[in-house]
Amino acid sequence: MNLPYQKIFQILFFSLFSVSLNAQNGNYISMKQRTEILENKKKLTNTVDLYYDRNKQTITKCYHSSPEFIMNINALGEIKTYYPQRNEVGFKHVPELSSKRNLIYYFINNFTDHLGLADEGFQLSSNTYENQYNVTVWKAPSYLKNIESVKMVFDNGLPVFAEYQASKKKIIKKIYYTNYKNFTQFRFPQKIIEISYLPTGDSIVNRTVFSEILVSPSPDNAFFNFKIPDNAKPVEVSENN
Repeated sequence: MNLPYQKIFQILFFSLFSVSLNAQNGNYISMKQRTEILENKKKLTNTVDLYYDRNKQTITKCYHSSPEFIMNINALGEIKTYYPQRNEVGFKHVPELSSKRNLIYYFINNFTDHLGLADEGFQLSSNTYENQYNVTVWKAPSYLKNIESVKMVFDNGLPVFAEYQASKKKIIKKIYYTNYKNFTQFRFPQKIIEISYLPTGDSIVNRTVFSEILVSPSPDNAFFNFKIPDNAKPVEVSENN
């Protein structure tokens, strides 16, 4: 029996809608990250393929550098760095670099009201509105000697600006979050610009662009289940990695 054209169209529409919706739902998020650092009139660029597993709370980063290396970070701050060309692996434990203290974690899990400031011990001291913008000010914990407070600015519930102050007259860092992309489960800034002001009067500009952000219900990339070979040789990891 032939179906009417209208019925066929409805079936196709809802099928395509379901596929599109499923493509944005899932616990496996991958993306490309390109970072440019401008300092002393020199530019340093690095590119990273990033894989975030919400179930395991792990982040795997593939650095396209010389040499190339793969970094895996878990929620405890245990970091494994693998160098495939040399079959070497380094281990270190830095709780402050836990996957649950990473900016990726806060955005993907919709913890955008403080972006980790509360986890660092900052206390909310004011919450006001300036026109359409929500402005919050966070007082730094006593152990942070060089930071007095952080101001965050939100537009429609999304952070668009942050300002770190050493005092009311001294700004040490500004961060801009732009080019948001909407997903079913979260919204993510595809461009982040960070400007750090040095005591010398110079500044360091850090520009990060995220692209090819994919959300999947299954670990459809091998790096979500990446395992370091058992015969990898242990080595010391530099503080820069």
